[in-house]
Amino acid sequence: MNHTQTEDSKNAAHEQEVAGLLPALAQLDRTATELEQKTAAGEAVTAADVSTYKQQAAHTQHLINEVGANAEEVVAAEKEHRGDGERGFAVRALDHASHPRHFEPTSDGEATGREQDDEEIDL
Repeated sequence: MNHTQTEDSKNAAHEQEVAGLLPALAQLDRTATELEQKTAAGEAVTAADVSTYKQQAAHTQHLINEVGANAEEVVAAEKEHRGDGERGFAVRALDHASHPRHFEPTSDGEATGREQDDEEIDL
């Protein structure tokens, strides 16, 4: 194998690694979008929702660092491998991975409901 073929195979392997980031990026984008929509609509955001977002952002950033991917490579991979998310999901998710937003839980989920029931009984 000559030098050019070696470089080409390394580039192809790196492109595959970058494409392998797309499912994690798509999931992070979906989670972030859901949190943003809930917040904007004044719907309940649970501590679990916030925790999931934080974990996905950290995990995605870790994967990006492991692969050594940059934004241009991720955008190119998204264009080549459509279907994992809404158009532009990779750039939005990259932004969330590198600059996670701060979401505040507005509810503890079922625990809040139980506490309210207890308060009603105590009254």
